[in-house]
Amino acid sequence: MNKIYYQEMLKKGRLIPFFKNNRLVCFITFFICNDESKYANTDAWEVLDDNPDGKICYISQLITDKNNDNPKLSYEIWHRFKIYVKNSFHNVKFICWRRWDRKTQTIKTYKKEM
Repeated sequence: MNKIYYQEMLKKGRLIPFFKNNRLVCFITFFICNDESKYANTDAWEVLDDNPDGKICYISQLITDKNNDNPKLSYEIWHRFKIYVKNSFHNVKFICWRRWDRKTQTIKTYKKEM
C-alpha cells in the first residue's frame, strides 16, 4: 500500500473510514469533480486536485478488511457514504466508480444518480 497516498487523501478530506463495533471494516478514497475521466485514467496512487463544487463523486479506492461479515455490511456502508457525500458536497448528483468485470476481463466504469 502507498502510505503517502493515504496520508495526502486524509489531509484533503478525501479518505473516509467506516467502523463497526470498534473494527475498521473499510475505507474509501474519492474525488469530487465534473468529469471523472481525469481520475479514471490516471495512476491509482496519484493524488490529484479536485473540485469541491463538482457534481460527481468519483470513488478512487475501496479497501476492506476482508472479514466474512463485510457482505452484510455493504449496504449499510454504501448508505452511510452517500449520506456523507450529500451532506458535505451539496452539488454532487452522481457517484462514479470503476470495477473489474470478470466476464469481459475489462475494467468498467459505473455511474449512478444519487
